[in-house]
Amino acid sequence: MFSVIDGKTPVLLSAPHVYNHYRKNLNGVVKQGELWTDSIVKETVSLSGCNGIIVDKDVDYDPNYDKLENNEYKQKVDKIIKDKKIKYFFDIHGLSDSHCYDFGIFFPFRYLKSQKLAYTLAQELLKGPLRDSIVIVLNMCDDNQETLTEYVAKKKKIPAVQLEIARYIREDDALREALISTLSKVILTLN
Repeated sequence: MFSVIDGKTPVLLSAPHVYNHYRKNLNGVVKQGELWTDSIVKETVSLSGCNGIIVDKDVDYDPNYDKLENNEYKQKVDKIIKDKKIKYFFDIHGLSDSHCYDFGIFFPFRYLKSQKLAYTLAQELLKGPLRDSIVIVLNMCDDNQETLTEYVAKKKKIPAVQLEIARYIREDDALREALISTLSKVILTLN
């Protein structure tokens, strides 16, 4: 159902929506997978030496939203955090085509270390080949959801962000590689 990539750097990258998943809170909608998010995690892990977890097939629940007790993926994230003494968490997602920006970086409301991580990532994305991108940084609504990012920041007290990436960036080899390089650089400077 998911693959774990072992690393030495105490950072965890996650790609929970690579494949189709079922989201109960959207009236039983099957959400389409977010292509290339697995490649972004795998290649970033390879360059930075961090840890990764990736869904590797369709699932009948939402690995990002479902509560811990009903979510094998989130339970594994929890175990990796404990076992590897993770200090930072990045949750990688595809951005819906309906948005008019290139990157959305979300952090849980009132979590200043997560906010700082979000702005650090945003500043780095605006350098080099991605410098003309539109990057927005927003806090997540405090609406009793339990996304992976919210779970990690609130329950594990670890700086966490959700990075949403426009499809054209994920699909383009050069832009995707620029993103991977930037994300790896950020991870390596955190330690």
